[in-house]
Amino acid sequence: MWLSSHEHIMKKYLSMLTAALALSACAVGTPINWDKARQVKVGMSESEVTALMGRPYMVSSRADGQRWIWTLGTAFGGAESMSIVMRDGKVADVPTIPSSFK
Repeated sequence: MWLSSHEHIMKKYLSMLTAALALSACAVGTPINWDKARQVKVGMSESEVTALMGRPYMVSSRADGQRWIWTLGTAFGGAESMSIVMRDGKVADVPTIPSSFK
């Protein structure tokens, strides 16, 4: 069975829309809730941070402790990231988060 020109175009657009929706759903990392991130304070325990922020996407060891990193990248190149320094099981350093981050 042959498709009419209109049916062929509609199938093509539907395929493109499906692919775009699938790609937009592809995100790698841990979403960041900036309101919760602002609540992280020096001295908080690992369990307090995890309860507030969720598990970090990555933890890297450094000479001054561990850097806990939350990051989210999307299929279209958007990305956001936040990290804190943990030393001896406690938050040792937190970033200043601009109020414009929602």
